[in-house]
Amino acid sequence: MALEGLSDAHAILLATNLCASGDIHGLPALQAQYPHCFPIERLLRIILTFLPESTESSEYVGVLQKLNGTTGAISQDREIDTSAVKDLSEVEARDRVRKLRLRPLKQDGEDEEDEGLSDPFAQFLIRRANLIDAETSLQPLILNLVLPFYEQQPFIQTWLISSLLPALRLNYEYYPNCEETISLETLELMDDRTAVNVLLSMSDPERDNMDLVTNLRGLIGPWLYGSSRAKRRRLNEAAEQTSISFFEGNQKPKAADLVGWEHVNEWLLSRSTVDHDSVVNAFVNWAGPGDVDLGGYGDTEGHFSPESAKQLLDRYGQSGLSVVYAQPDSSSTLLEGSFKILSRVAELLGLEECSYLSSNDILPSVDFDTELISSSSRALLLQNALMRPQNPLTTPSASSISFASALLLSLRVLTGLGHVISCRVAANICLHSTQEIQMAELQSVVASMVKQPKSYQDWQKVRQDLLWLRDWQTEKSDNGWEEPSTHHGLFWQISRDTVETETLKALLGAKEYQLAVDLYTQSESAPLSSIQVEAAVVEAIFTAYNNASNGNRTRGGMKRAYDILQAFQPHFPDSTPFKEIRALIAATHALSFYALTLQHGVPFQPVSIRVHHDPLSLVEKVLDQNPKSYTKLDDLISIGRNLVCAGLPITIDTSSTESNDESQLSHNDALLTAERRITSLAISSALTSNDFGTAYSYILTRLTPKSNTSSTSPLTNPPSTPDDISWRAVYNAGRYRTTTPNPNTPLTTQINHLSQRMELLSLALVLAPTPDPLPEILGAWRRCDEELSSLRAREQSEEDAWDAKADHLSSVPGGFGPSDSERDAFDTAQQRAARRARARAAMPHSHGHEAPMGLFEVARGAAMALHKNAFPLRGAASANVSASAGQGESDEHEQGEGRVRKRDMVSNMVTGGLASGIGWVLGAEPVNR
Repeated sequence: MALEGLSDAHAILLATNLCASGDIHGLPALQAQYPHCFPIERLLRIILTFLPESTESSEYVGVLQKLNGTTGAISQDREIDTSAVKDLSEVEARDRVRKLRLRPLKQDGEDEEDEGLSDPFAQFLIRRANLIDAETSLQPLILNLVLPFYEQQPFIQTWLISSLLPALRLNYEYYPNCEETISLETLELMDDRTAVNVLLSMSDPERDNMDLVTNLRGLIGPWLYGSSRAKRRRLNEAAEQTSISFFEGNQKPKAADLVGWEHVNEWLLSRSTVDHDSVVNAFVNWAGPGDVDLGGYGDTEGHFSPESAKQLLDRYGQSGLSVVYAQPDSSSTLLEGSFKILSRVAELLGLEECSYLSSNDILPSVDFDTELISSSSRALLLQNALMRPQNPLTTPSASSISFASALLLSLRVLTGLGHVISCRVAANICLHSTQEIQMAELQSVVASMVKQPKSYQDWQKVRQDLLWLRDWQTEKSDNGWEEPSTHHGLFWQISRDTVETETLKALLGAKEYQLAVDLYTQSESAPLSSIQVEAAVVEAIFTAYNNASNGNRTRGGMKRAYDILQAFQPHFPDSTPFKEIRALIAATHALSFYALTLQHGVPFQPVSIRVHHDPLSLVEKVLDQNPKSYTKLDDLISIGRNLVCAGLPITIDTSSTESNDESQLSHNDALLTAERRITSLAISSALTSNDFGTAYSYILTRLTPKSNTSSTSPLTNPPSTPDDISWRAVYNAGRYRTTTPNPNTPLTTQINHLSQRMELLSLALVLAPTPDPLPEILGAWRRCDEELSSLRAREQSEEDAWDAKADHLSSVPGGFGPSDSERDAFDTAQQRAARRARARAAMPHSHGHEAPMGLFEVARGAAMALHKNAFPLRGAASANVSASAGQGESDEHEQGEGRVRKRDMVSNMVTGGLASGIGWVLGAEPVNR
């Protein structure tokens, strides 16, 4: 059947059969024969419905070109096989035509508002491309399909660049080994933010360090080329309504393509916190929105207006500055990356002269608009505010570039000094911190610097670096350094003297003592005054001292403190603080040789001395915890003297004085008080150890008043404060009784011990500062006297028994007994002793007019007499012996008792004092008168 004999229904069925068989070359002739049956839209729908999607594009592109009228007239010479429809009746043909379901040219969701999409041929190409992708995923077939038509169809060109090209590169060029491919339909349903996240997140720095740059240039650039399409705008608007907009208020750009690039900037900022190297590489190798690869299918020139291009580049530069501020730290890798980003941004924006970054080590003098930069709030440094328009810290300008350069240089200096902080922290320190916070940060820098290895540290350069950090200036102004600085350096609120002081402390902490001495004491233009140097050195010494764990000055912190003192004291010979420190170190060093543990088992540390409210009490702990340490009294007294010379507080017992002001103690009085306390503690420790002999010797040699007032010992000089320490120690020794009595102790030894105790009690009477303790002392002395009388009587009875025993020795054969004259003399002596005893017993009853002998009156009189006389113990005893010898006691000497016993000396002394006291109080005549 010839074409002329076909009905309209047969012609339509023939067209569908040709498409289904893949041979559509006859369609142009068929259309020419039946133009009323095949308008272009219906014919394209037939092709869209029945032509297999796997058909090579080259098989039918020519036909499409003829149908579109782009290749000239349609040829009528080709034979068309009509066998498939010639046997159908008209009714049957019409019935089949009615059952045909042709696909529409418009895809669901497409809008004719897109320029060019109203053209049926453009609709056919887009619809055909999506069908090929959905059925075969052979996207290169789509490219061959649209290439002949994109130049005549602007919409097809935009679609090719923004949708097909990213899909082809993603699935066939960049990531061909990816298990899953991204279809055109998936890409078409993405808004700009989603597409940016998906396409850029596929980059893998381990696969290729240029991967992100490639995706920015080859995927995102083409994708955002189609942001002006109506469908894309609808998707973006829907996405913006369901998420927080990146812009605020009317600051959002009106152009849709500009909004898409903002999502790229935002992504780069977020990505930099987890993959900093890739983002740095992107900024170094990608020139921003103008640097895109459209595959040769379009041209970026003219795509953006000059105003939009400038805005896009500024926003891209702002994202670079934001990346610099957003880094969590300033490690060497991150810091060098920030340097690269800042240099690249300055280059792209033509602000190289405002960037002070250079490869050399010379720190520049930085100038910027401090008023503009200082106007930024702390909130503008938060990550979600860095990209905010008009942020003075990140909006590209001469001041923002200069300020960021100074921050990065500061971070490089701080990192070299061992102090790592982030750029955001540095900006906060510079712009929003008080002087106290800046000072704390500077001290932290110094502490970090001291911990650095010392082998390569150039301390002269370190000092210059610290001074540069203060105000970011390298040279002095004509009028010298101004205080405070006129420049906003990192520590601009701190005075230069303070920076120099902290530098000096750093030198001392690093054990650079000679350099510190040369720089701060011997230099002609020393940066600090001698007072400031002295104060800094003292603080450094105490810092080392307080951190020491051992008191030995040859170890650890004590050695450091001692070495600093040795280095600087020759240059400050009259410094009182240095003298006090030397005494403190000497006392601490001496204490280190004793075992000493504080409360709750805490081991002793040197700082315990400085913080203790009563450092002398540590000597008491030494005596308690170190057996026999009381024998080293001179060493302990030396420790006490050094504690006093160190200026530490000396606590005294002021319960018996009216004034409680310890600050009134003079230096000599403090030394005297310390020596008394330590001596008293040593005496108590000796008594606790049952070493009465040592305690007795300490009292006689150290607490007994000397008659020679020219002595230079502190104990011999008249004190300006009452001595309420010595008499207590003497009194306690006088009351001492051994805790382990020995029944086999010879009677003579017991008598001697009691005599020594009575002697100490008598000395306590002399040393007591007030009359109040006299009754107690006299009571103890009386008890000792009674015990001594009992021992004397016992001794006498033993002597009599021995004599009696000896009298009977003459009855023994060969024995020799006393002669008759010797017996008479012995009896006479016994009779005289009995008469004296009876006379003394009757004496109180025969003189009723004499003064009463109450105990408190005796105490008061004894105290006044003893204080008035102030005689030495042994001198007073000798004087009383001589006086007794002149008042009729010659009968003792006539009987051969030429020596005066110690007991008699003490008894005569106390009795004489009592008599004087009674006479003074009552005005009565003494009994012996």
